[in-house]
Amino acid sequence: MFICEELRIDRPSRNKRFYCNLGGGIIAIVSPPLIGMISDRHSSRFGRRRPYIVGGILLNAGALISMGFAGDNGSEGEAGTNATPWNVALLIISFILICFGYNLMVTAFNATVFENPIVPKDMFGTSSGIIGALSILGFGIGTALGTMVTPFGYVSTYVVLAVLTSIAGFITVCTYKEERSDGYEVLPQGRVESGSQSYVSVSSSELNDEDDMLIIADSVSHAETKTESEAQVRVRRFEKLSWKVFVKNLADMWSPFKIHDFRWVFISRLFIQMGVYTVQEFLFYWVEDIIPMEGLSTATETSFLFIPVGLTAFISALVVGKLSDALGGKRKVFLFWSCMTMALLSILLSVTESYVIAMIIFAFFGFAIGVFMSLDYAIVCDVLPDDEHVARNLGVWHISIVLPQLFAAPLAGVILDAFQKLGKQTGVGNLGYIVLFVSTAFYFIVAALLFKKTYCDTFFL
Repeated sequence: MFICEELRIDRPSRNKRFYCNLGGGIIAIVSPPLIGMISDRHSSRFGRRRPYIVGGILLNAGALISMGFAGDNGSEGEAGTNATPWNVALLIISFILICFGYNLMVTAFNATVFENPIVPKDMFGTSSGIIGALSILGFGIGTALGTMVTPFGYVSTYVVLAVLTSIAGFITVCTYKEERSDGYEVLPQGRVESGSQSYVSVSSSELNDEDDMLIIADSVSHAETKTESEAQVRVRRFEKLSWKVFVKNLADMWSPFKIHDFRWVFISRLFIQMGVYTVQEFLFYWVEDIIPMEGLSTATETSFLFIPVGLTAFISALVVGKLSDALGGKRKVFLFWSCMTMALLSILLSVTESYVIAMIIFAFFGFAIGVFMSLDYAIVCDVLPDDEHVARNLGVWHISIVLPQLFAAPLAGVILDAFQKLGKQTGVGNLGYIVLFVSTAFYFIVAALLFKKTYCDTFFL
């Protein structure tokens, strides 16, 4: 909203948001698979993931502070009033750098959870639930920080945001134990499988690892566990990055789509995000047009609606992830009913003209979206192979959340404007919002049906 306000992209030109987000969107589509591919092949005594997380943190922090200066145009709290070309240019550059820094950091971080030896596969749901709950908490903190703009100005607000994100990022860097990456990958116990991987023998002194247990393999068909105190350990070699390896992996970038379950999980997630971003991007206008309240600004009303969403989503994200693990890795049944619930609630919103009823609907909506967020990461970990392309494959998966950010709002804007105009002609003043929320329900229903096409677990409990 700040970007659109600063660039004077006002309500009559909603569809022009597409052009504001295009630069960042292209980066968010292209960079995660490339960053992941490079990280998978990175060779460093600091590990494969940690350098990219640190780089993303620093870049993100610097770009957030520069964005604060872009908003500080002499009229604090009144963005865009005296916006200069310098403000706009700095804003766009900062936004693009934030997008790149975020993807640099998150792409590497996503791989750390999948590879972490203390997170076995039967705990992916619990881990995914914790990630989902903390993401929801982060959204809430970010929303609260937005209220600092008016009293403290953009620079102070974005400096605080940069400091908080840096602290959170460096906690991860300092607590995550990653093996040194010098051309060999140490396989944690229980995470090695037969296949076409190559294994080589090296001495434990060469590895200089501190873990008590390592996996060794005499061949691709035989593996056993030995302690590090023994003279020899065998670990899997991975190819260091070179131009030959880069081109080879670039040509194989989209190979995850050959996996049946990954393909359907990707498409299902894309439709869910289409629905989520449609509601998110036009909620402000729906509140302003349909359920305005005297004495409260539209921004305040909209913010209040997010309170029940955040509370119920946080609870369900923590509970359902652990519950799915307890049920033997059941994901589909929860995801199916989460999507169907959001579809029903979207239809109810299309005919709601009461702020109180809207608050109740959003409380249930938060519970449903929390279920999805609790299992979002778990189900993709379930369907991806445990191979040497973890970060790249998760980078490809990340595209399913980026495409809706680019296309959901413009498409919804066309639908809303066209049917609002038709509604005025036919005497149905809210027709645009009715069709908008019904189309949102359609996205969720499609996602629910597509989840059933995966083979990752049985549908029924």
